[in-house]
Amino acid sequence: MGRPEKIIEEAVSELVAVNRFFFLLMPGFSALELGSGIDSLSAANDTLGKTFFHWKTVSETGDSIVSSSGLNVAVDSPLPDIQRGDCIVVCCAFNSQNYRKSGKAVAWLRSAARKGVQLCAVGGAPLFLARIGIVTEGRISTHWRMKPAFDEGYLDLEPSCTIFEENANIVSCGGGAATLDLFSALIRQKAGRETSEQVADHLLCGSLRDGDCRQSNSHPLRQKHRNEKLLKATTYMHDCIEEPASPSVIASQIGISRRQLERLFARYLGVSPNTYMMTLRLERAQALLQQTQMRVIDVAMACGFSTHALFSKRYKRHFGIPPGEERVLLTH
Repeated sequence: MGRPEKIIEEAVSELVAVNRFFFLLMPGFSALELGSGIDSLSAANDTLGKTFFHWKTVSETGDSIVSSSGLNVAVDSPLPDIQRGDCIVVCCAFNSQNYRKSGKAVAWLRSAARKGVQLCAVGGAPLFLARIGIVTEGRISTHWRMKPAFDEGYLDLEPSCTIFEENANIVSCGGGAATLDLFSALIRQKAGRETSEQVADHLLCGSLRDGDCRQSNSHPLRQKHRNEKLLKATTYMHDCIEEPASPSVIASQIGISRRQLERLFARYLGVSPNTYMMTLRLERAQALLQQTQMRVIDVAMACGFSTHALFSKRYKRHFGIPPGEERVLLTH
């Protein structure tokens, strides 16, 4: 039988290897997502009465990082050595195209992925991992705001507006409040269902959602009065943004008259079908400008505008700035 000290050392080594979480913070990360993850792990330790989970916040250089809400967060260390069994939680902004100089962080993440380390991408991180080639195929959960960027630039990926998805060693999550659901699932996997349920009670979460639940705002229609015909109409509109359909065509597709369609939109949304369709196209254009490197003219075409001039005119009228200035604002 081995020495007691040796047995304890091996047990501690195995425990740390399995249950270490490193939260990689990048500029513009969500403080809500960071807090949801750490508070869940802390509550699990309190529930278990021991330090079962270990975590550190890290950044590329070890310097403090400013969140999307302006909170300046001091991290525990620069990028550490990683071993199989660890979990890296990637926390970054939606506009991850601005991370062009994050070479060390990118190399660190790629090395971790090659080792089979679990990567949890929350909020803007799923798109970031796609951009740097770590996620190249399969289903991936993304915040509904990010879906246009996936649809245009990553054809081998299946973007999903579910709460979270598991794809090999990559766990993706739309972020926000869904981060609590993700960490509940991670705690359940490592410490059991009873512990995860007690953590949920401690955090006053109520009923937690499974990963395949849809994000609450993932449908285009956002109002409390749901009408089946209106839902069909707005869904059809979303599917034909690149080649916008007229109100007459939309009405025909859902089996009502154009006049009935106009009444539905006026009653439930307070706008005409044409206005609603234009708003969809412009919001998609804004998302593509913010989240991709597509040329402005290509964005215009992808959103159903026949000319650059028409697109610019409509965009400036809606957002108050021309499309070319959208990216300039993101870099300041």
